[in-house]
Amino acid sequence: MSGSETEEENILGHLHAAMQLVTASHHENVGLSTTGAGIEPEYACLRTMMLEPRNPTMWNSMALVYLMTGQYENAQDSIERSLDLDSSIAWTWSIWGDLLTIVGNDLESERAYRMAVEMGSSDPYVLHNLVSLFYERDNHPEVLRLLEQLIPQCPEDQSLWDLYTECITRNATT
Repeated sequence: MSGSETEEENILGHLHAAMQLVTASHHENVGLSTTGAGIEPEYACLRTMMLEPRNPTMWNSMALVYLMTGQYENAQDSIERSLDLDSSIAWTWSIWGDLLTIVGNDLESERAYRMAVEMGSSDPYVLHNLVSLFYERDNHPEVLRLLEQLIPQCPEDQSLWDLYTECITRNATT
């Protein structure tokens, strides 16, 4: 196994451990039975992050935990740290777009999702969010361009086909 594969395996192992702790904590907080001790989600991730403090994936994971627990300022801090470490990770930009959407900053959210696509993301989630943002601004040519990427990934999604047809019709009448 190469050094990068070993490093990736270690990172994924740490992330998996953090998510197990977060899941156990969540179940305990909502009254479900768990086998683990009650640990706050952010504490579980912070504990795991001590193993990899300069790893953007860990900061992204922390940002997700903060998003899930409604701690948006902390999520923003985590994303900013991740971007400081490496601004070329599509996942980081996707999380940043999610946060900006939640706080109602659609223009910056669009920018973040665009960055995720520019960094190589073809994730249907990211593409769908961009389609929605462009559609809200009546940017039908961009919607069409993105739908041409998205539909082959989700050919059974009738709503995408309907939107595609609507945008073609609108483009033809303008």
